[in-house]
Amino acid sequence: MIQIAQKLCPYSHVAGVTCVIPGTCSEVIVYPTLLSIEGHSIPLPIQGPVQPFTVEQDLEKNCIRVFGKGKDGYFRLKITGKEGGFDIIAEKGPSFSQFFPFATRFKENALCEKLSLGNHKAQDWDFVQRRCDPREFLPALFCLGQKIPFIAPQPLSGTARLLELPPSRSDLYSSLQLFFMAAFKGILSPRLIDDQHQGICCKEEVAGDRFFLLQEGAKMVRSLFFQQIERRLQFLPRLPIPLDCGRMTGLKAPGIGTIDLEWSKKTLRRVNIHADTPGDVLLDLPKGIRQFRVRKSAKERGRILQATDAVVLEEAPRLYLIDRFVC
Repeated sequence: MIQIAQKLCPYSHVAGVTCVIPGTCSEVIVYPTLLSIEGHSIPLPIQGPVQPFTVEQDLEKNCIRVFGKGKDGYFRLKITGKEGGFDIIAEKGPSFSQFFPFATRFKENALCEKLSLGNHKAQDWDFVQRRCDPREFLPALFCLGQKIPFIAPQPLSGTARLLELPPSRSDLYSSLQLFFMAAFKGILSPRLIDDQHQGICCKEEVAGDRFFLLQEGAKMVRSLFFQQIERRLQFLPRLPIPLDCGRMTGLKAPGIGTIDLEWSKKTLRRVNIHADTPGDVLLDLPKGIRQFRVRKSAKERGRILQATDAVVLEEAPRLYLIDRFVC
């Protein structure tokens, strides 16, 4: 099986960091003894100084965690979005539980598609921003963008213009870096105006919902590695040159099933199709691949197909293993 073991939990030690509450189109600004949600201040029953102080955006459990050690000892808070507001619960430390009612957009978080780009550095977001390496921030952006409520198409103005990536593969990597630098602050908090005045975007009037950047950013990231046109599957269609290895799991292919894929040294290595509908599927493979092997189980020898041959999904539900891509 193709699996991703890495947990996505970006964090920061900076007081006043802004981060999106997973499942909502709302943000929280976190201080050691105060939360600011939608412009409303919520004091916390904690006496400072708080050292160490950490804010974690847990994309696996869909919550924000705030923890540290105050004058009265260790504490840990959990902030989750729900229909009609937010829950703030003390998991450890001083007793504190509050439901903060607010008319917010909310989405139940089902299983999402996942991406790994072979990076295993600590997810300290202050250093992630400084390094500006797509291998570090793309998986978190891809995950968070799937967890916010649907937003209707918006005009591409301000930093949203950077969603339009160049056609040249050699320029993709630097374009992703510019998008990250201009369109986000804090821990992936979207902005349509680059208020840090980095000189990346033209000064213009902007309009639209800034959370659109997360939704469309996730779609843009997905399109680099996988695209579907009816029953034709495209693998690594726009792979940026430095992203030479990685995995994607749980890719939803309507009318076919779900897809897992793995690549290394810029070459496709394995594809698993969890078929839920029988029929023929055409594979658009990276340039140079001439043939590949298809199996129904890891124990059988399988059959060799040419790159232009259709993969016949004879049974469903069924797992089909595709590997041995030969250039």
